[in-house]
Amino acid sequence: MSSLFVNIIDLDKTNGHVICSLQTSIVLFVCQYVKAPVILVISKNIEDKDKDNKFKFSINNLCYSIILENDLPRPASDCLLPVFQSNNGYYCTAGFCSSIRMLIKSIQKNWIWLLGFRQSCLSACAEVSSWTKYCEVLLQTSTNSFFNYQMSDENDTYSIPIQLARFECHLSQPLQIHNINKRLNEKSLHPTQRFADEDNPTLSDVLILPNIYIAYELLGENTMNTFLPLTLKWYKSVLERLNISSYLESIIFDRVKLPKNFILPEVPFHSLYKCDVRRYNPRAKIYVKQNVQDIIQAFDTININMNLSSNNLCPIDWDKLPYEVRPSGGDIPDKRLIRKTQQLENLIHSTLNVVKNGDIVVDFCCGSGHLGIAIAYLVPNITVILIDNKEESLRRARERVEKLDLKNIMIVHSNLDYFKANFQVGLCLHGCGVATDLVLEKCLQQNAAFVVCPCCYGGVQDNHILEYPRSQALRKANFSFEDYLVLCHCADQTHFDPNCTKTQQGYTCMAAVDKDRATRAIEVGYNVTLSKLEPPTCTPKNNMLIGIPA
Repeated sequence: MSSLFVNIIDLDKTNGHVICSLQTSIVLFVCQYVKAPVILVISKNIEDKDKDNKFKFSINNLCYSIILENDLPRPASDCLLPVFQSNNGYYCTAGFCSSIRMLIKSIQKNWIWLLGFRQSCLSACAEVSSWTKYCEVLLQTSTNSFFNYQMSDENDTYSIPIQLARFECHLSQPLQIHNINKRLNEKSLHPTQRFADEDNPTLSDVLILPNIYIAYELLGENTMNTFLPLTLKWYKSVLERLNISSYLESIIFDRVKLPKNFILPEVPFHSLYKCDVRRYNPRAKIYVKQNVQDIIQAFDTININMNLSSNNLCPIDWDKLPYEVRPSGGDIPDKRLIRKTQQLENLIHSTLNVVKNGDIVVDFCCGSGHLGIAIAYLVPNITVILIDNKEESLRRARERVEKLDLKNIMIVHSNLDYFKANFQVGLCLHGCGVATDLVLEKCLQQNAAFVVCPCCYGGVQDNHILEYPRSQALRKANFSFEDYLVLCHCADQTHFDPNCTKTQQGYTCMAAVDKDRATRAIEVGYNVTLSKLEPPTCTPKNNMLIGIPA
């Protein structure tokens, strides 16, 4: 049977409630609303952020069972909760929005409407979608900020949390209309009500609702009507449409005393679908006006001694392997098949030189599992974990694993943030932009070996987890973030024509960025090799980083 695992801090059976974080309260609220069972996991090592702002949730009308954290099955135990684990025992989905989406899909079909148009509601991960990030991270952070406030004078002025102001602004924007041509033909284009994501309630509304309920209870209706009138209207519409008020009462929290005076912070006038305005915006193309050669020369003056080496490739006899192990067994188009096969041979060969019996090997950003499935088949006495945030890609990987009946493989549908397993080797073939650096950082934290082929250098961006440049050598040389992005942007200007000036410049910039990545690992005690895939024509993004803990 499929199961949703949710972490709690403690259980109070006498009073019929659990002590938990805001995030857990929202998950339990959804479970109670859709009448889905849940497994409560009593966690002893709750992160500091969960120790603060403890909420209570009434479990009198909740279908639940209880286990201790040590009793979590794999691969659920390899991830931060909440986690939805399928009944086959080797596949799980981790993360707030993703696990709830999988829960909705697993229960009665009469709840599938929560997933909205084409079941796409909150399907993109928080790293990609600003809307998912808002529902999963930002709004909950703002809600928790209520409980950090300590009033010294009732005549003080309280600034309403900024994410509430952003939601109010979002509701003032034109509604996102799906399938607009069909609706124009049906003359049903103009919605009678405005909800968070569509003209009908979706899972987004259900996940946002507890946060607005808490705000409503703490601020009061008069304050809401004065500063957040559209939010108040939305709130009442959702309560009426979904008949959900009684479930909100299960969320129990302390009533924080707030001052008499309020202000609403100013926010940019756009919907929540726009990209984060704090992000350095590559589309502005400010950096293309820079003198790229000057930046390359500045990089070359920094003491980073690393040369590109060749990769001594040993071809694989794919005909001796089952069809599902071969690249052709993963539905790769014929025009890409030869080049994809060459890419895989490079990484498989390098991985076989690194991996040892009993190792746990993680194929990050695995897609349909081409690399990880081949490794699992070739080395049966290791455990391979496939991890990706794309549900459809992992569906194809599951089909291949089941046909091969591989017992040494597990699949995790998750963002990298939620993955916490111990492992010895990390792999990544063409992780886009920041993903490559997140994978490398995971490996460094675990003191694990890595075999990584970067991609989409122009997708690098500043974020809440990583800083750029990656190495101390570049930071101490005051190599700026903006100049670093120039290198990343130009590294994507590689083409198959080696005589093209832009291509030569692109490969120089690729080498610079990857030398920075390699130096980051060397600084924490790794031996690192930077080499080219063979043949280099198998992909324009043909650098490979191999790191072994010293």
